[in-house]
Amino acid sequence: MAPRLSRRMLLNLGTLGAAALTTAACSATAATPSLTARPKPTPTPTMTPSPKRPASRASYGPNGTHFPADVPWPGDTAATDLVAECDWVDISRKVQGLTASQVAAGVIIRVKPGTLPGAGAKSSSRAALSGVGQAVWTRNVLIVPRDGFGSVTISSTGIRFDQCARLSFFGFVSAGGFALTRCVSLQLGWSRFEYANITRGGRDLALYELVLGFRQNEEDTVGVRPTETFEMTNISRYGCVFGPSVKPAGSGAHCDTVQLEGTGTGSFGPFTSVDCIDYGSSNAVAVIHDRVVRAEYHHCLLLGEQLPWRVYPLRSGDYQGNPNAFAGGCRDVRLYDSVVAGPIGRLGYTEVHNTSLSYSPAANQQPRVSGAWTVDTGISGWTREQIMGLQEIPDYEIPTLRSLWRW
Repeated sequence: MAPRLSRRMLLNLGTLGAAALTTAACSATAATPSLTARPKPTPTPTMTPSPKRPASRASYGPNGTHFPADVPWPGDTAATDLVAECDWVDISRKVQGLTASQVAAGVIIRVKPGTLPGAGAKSSSRAALSGVGQAVWTRNVLIVPRDGFGSVTISSTGIRFDQCARLSFFGFVSAGGFALTRCVSLQLGWSRFEYANITRGGRDLALYELVLGFRQNEEDTVGVRPTETFEMTNISRYGCVFGPSVKPAGSGAHCDTVQLEGTGTGSFGPFTSVDCIDYGSSNAVAVIHDRVVRAEYHHCLLLGEQLPWRVYPLRSGDYQGNPNAFAGGCRDVRLYDSVVAGPIGRLGYTEVHNTSLSYSPAANQQPRVSGAWTVDTGISGWTREQIMGLQEIPDYEIPTLRSLWRW
């Protein structure tokens, strides 16, 4: 039988509905004036709803409904509907040939089957796309495989998008990773990659039902690292699953699933997650630097301790980690309708509502503005069946994702 918390939260799913994804609002007492008001995690819809577009609903992880409301639905014919060769140059030409009025009316670029090349997913890697798109456009251009999810793969060497704007990539598969450097209003989702780097700077970046990780590698699954004076603001996730990166035994690397690293001096945050699942890597689930202005989790699972290895078993030669849930020094962390397994460190928790923790926290780990942790030590004993039973899919393999992400 599932632990008490999971039963209650499963019942809560019926009351969340589409409004929970749109507003991610939770009942809470008013914050002190020094705290920034909680933003709406999703953009306001500006398009007439398509009868083919599924209504958004809450879930833990992917369910095929987390999709940006103001982007054309790929199952419809857009006002401007184009076909591109499986080639970054042709994709770039298609985007650069668009007018602002065409983009405002809705544009889809459908990529023919094949493999898109890459030159690496580091901040110094040669970019697959650079300076493509216009930040002043009022809507994003949707770029998808013409023949559905997985019909276009991206090279395992990885790719970098540099200073791109108003582009939405959905439906791609890669055994490598991607890097975003100084991109604006860029979205990526319904895709399976190994890892991601968001670095140098960026603004208004959103990830939807993106599956990352589950690999033997001593690097972080996701690194968000602004540099110099560049801003890194308004990073959001919806229905994503970020899995472990497991370092080898004896490695001195600090291997985390999500690391928000304050290496620059520009504005950093907020970082908002809705309906996401994060499995801890060898050291921690999430490291949130003290330069991050705010981190919010709405209806999320943050699974440290031994829970990651129930879903992704350790192998001979792997580091035998017992991941923390949180580490770092961010002073404004808020959680609503979520589950946390593992030590939560010295972060500053401001609001915690309807959120369970796998152990009894210290007094200084209780939220200082409103709410309190609910202790449920049974979480630590969850099995793979219980963890996956909270989700709408049985695994994160390509055939399962292909059956889910259809248009």
